[in-house]
Amino acid sequence: MALSGVVLLLFVVGHLVGNLTIFVAPSVLNSYAHWLQQSVMLWPFRLMMLFFLGLHIVMGATLAYENRQAATQGSACHHWWQRLFYNHHMVWSGIAVLLFLLFHLGHLTLGVGASESFYQVDQQQVLDIYGRVVSGFQIPWITTSYIFFMLLVGLHLNHVVRGLLQTLGFYHENYFGLLRLFSIALSLLLTAGFISIPLTVLFGGLN
Repeated sequence: MALSGVVLLLFVVGHLVGNLTIFVAPSVLNSYAHWLQQSVMLWPFRLMMLFFLGLHIVMGATLAYENRQAATQGSACHHWWQRLFYNHHMVWSGIAVLLFLLFHLGHLTLGVGASESFYQVDQQQVLDIYGRVVSGFQIPWITTSYIFFMLLVGLHLNHVVRGLLQTLGFYHENYFGLLRLFSIALSLLLTAGFISIPLTVLFGGLN
């Protein structure tokens, strides 16, 4: 669970860094996307990430079941109700992450329900990903849905980072407050980064 979480978290960070090139210039984002699409490592990387995502889901479901059993049966546990609440929260926020991933892939990668403009190219004759993103987020209900799901993703990330730190042995009581603050700050930073793109488009900052 910790290993798959680390890999997926690193992917989220890298994905955000690439997405933020939209604020540099349209050609920068388009060139970056073209480089990714032409890379011979694209499909091996996708398959690897699919494997880790599947592993994370399976391990998450397994741990959720085990935690629920321990919480309901272990009446001697002083904070069993907190564990039960945390378990349910992780499960539902994890489902929200999966739904968001499907929504995001369908919207900006597969172009479900998109017009012909989805496949336009720019002056460099590469796919105009910049135009694809801008036109996609100019639809208010798409943008608000994206932001809503990203807030849920942020909640999940906060618990994921805390769980990773604890599993990897860094969550010691002497600096519990500092690591908890780090978890919150990192999840807020990632969430704000992703949300900044649709918000900027919606308010006319990117066109």
